[in-house]
Amino acid sequence: MLWMHSERLALAYGLVMTPPGHPIRIMKNLRSCLDCHTIFKVISKLVQREIIVRDINRFHHFEEGLCSCGDYW
Repeated sequence: MLWMHSERLALAYGLVMTPPGHPIRIMKNLRSCLDCHTIFKVISKLVQREIIVRDINRFHHFEEGLCSCGDYW
C-alpha cells in the first residue's frame, strides 16, 4: 500500500501548512522507496517548491523536478 508511506503524508501536511515559497523539510529514519523519490521530483516541479528529505542514507534536495542525488539513492 504505497499511499500509506509516512513521507507522503508528511509532504501533504507540509504543502498545506507551510506558506508558498518556503521549503518543506522531511526527516525519515528509513530509506525512501523509488516511488516516493519519483513522486517528490514530480511534486517539486508541479508546486515550484524545494523539498528536502533526509533518509537513513543521505539528504535529497528536490527542486524543479530534479534531485541532488542524481537519482542515485
